[in-house]
Amino acid sequence: MALKYYNATQATRITNPTKAYYDDFVAISNQTFDNAPNVKYNEIQYEVHYGQRDFKPIPMVRVEPVVNYNTGIQVGDDYQVFIFTPDFPEPYYGMKFKWGRNYYLVINVDKGSGLSTSAEVRRCNNTLRFFDENGNKIYEPCILDQVLRFTNNNDTMTIVTGKAEQYVWCQRNSRTVKIKPNDRFLFGVPEQRIGFRLYAGGLGNSLNTITGDDHSPTLTQFYIEEYEINYQEDDIENGFASAERYEYSIDISENNTYFDIGATATLNAVIYRGKEVVNKNVIWTSSDEDIISVNDKTLTAISAGEVTLYAAMEDNKNIYGSINITVLDSETEEDIYNILINPDINYVLEGETISITANLYKNGIKQDDMLTIVDVSENVPRQNYRMTVKDNTFTIENKQKYLKNKVKVQCSYNNELFEVFEFTLRGLY
Repeated sequence: MALKYYNATQATRITNPTKAYYDDFVAISNQTFDNAPNVKYNEIQYEVHYGQRDFKPIPMVRVEPVVNYNTGIQVGDDYQVFIFTPDFPEPYYGMKFKWGRNYYLVINVDKGSGLSTSAEVRRCNNTLRFFDENGNKIYEPCILDQVLRFTNNNDTMTIVTGKAEQYVWCQRNSRTVKIKPNDRFLFGVPEQRIGFRLYAGGLGNSLNTITGDDHSPTLTQFYIEEYEINYQEDDIENGFASAERYEYSIDISENNTYFDIGATATLNAVIYRGKEVVNKNVIWTSSDEDIISVNDKTLTAISAGEVTLYAAMEDNKNIYGSINITVLDSETEEDIYNILINPDINYVLEGETISITANLYKNGIKQDDMLTIVDVSENVPRQNYRMTVKDNTFTIENKQKYLKNKVKVQCSYNNELFEVFEFTLRGLY
């Protein structure tokens, strides 16, 4: 039978016959989607910009199971093939999808004829939980799996055994590139956490999907081994390893909490990561600008009242400290006395000694009066710490950690004003 000649250019009145064939293919493809029983309408979302978590629904996606080519058996629900309409953006390795409460990563791409594409995806069955350099918590969907490696077969009677290795797949993005060899992770339910450590040489993120582009979208794969859990350092409840190493705190060194109307002062705060001072910017704010206004680091008392000042880390607003300030109307208010300590901390690390000065303040002004300082601790073993007092300064030496009860120090003035400060004998990081 002779083939019938078809003049696409004349039939469509265009100068490019390829477009006619393309339009016909799109129409046929859309028809197959309309008639297919495995089409999902607006159920599956895709990440519009790589690594940005800005998901957008896909109007139509065909979902088919993955079949093992060797056995012909369906692999399982964790593996799926997404078939896209021709107008869908070209999928790539590491592309992320969201379907219901689950995330999926592209592990293989089939561009087909160039007019339609499909992608083999795998469900993220776990979550990497870790911190960035500013103490922000990062939750990254990942695939946790294991591979069985065998020793070389020898022609002997020795039994050949295999070794199971755990490995993780995740999207290589601006968050996961911060993962380093020997980093630890926690998986499992809070009651049965399992600790893992990344092999020193087990990080595989050197493969690019675009030649010469080290930042091209792709997957990171790294091998992990079971590792001990540090119950003192890890956050078992929330699943973060080495949580105490990234425990940021802000110490506000402003001890003056009372000001007269019109007074000004310079605010100071120190940011700690653990016990180490770090150089990070602090943003100051006032809960009521009509009572105290804050301009950069300078406060100005405007009117009588109480206000809270906040010092937050610029790179992580969840890390902040606060101080309550009272502005006095000097003509009507009575004198206010209080006792404050500097530095204002509440723990001592094992093996360290801290020196703390207590002072009496009158209407927010430091006085030179002597205080009575006494150790009033209860049920804390004396062999675990040593305390000494000289003038208005006392020192606490943490010989051995003790977390059950706290060391208590009472500071008093003329047997009328009493303040008790508590300190935890913490362990080392």
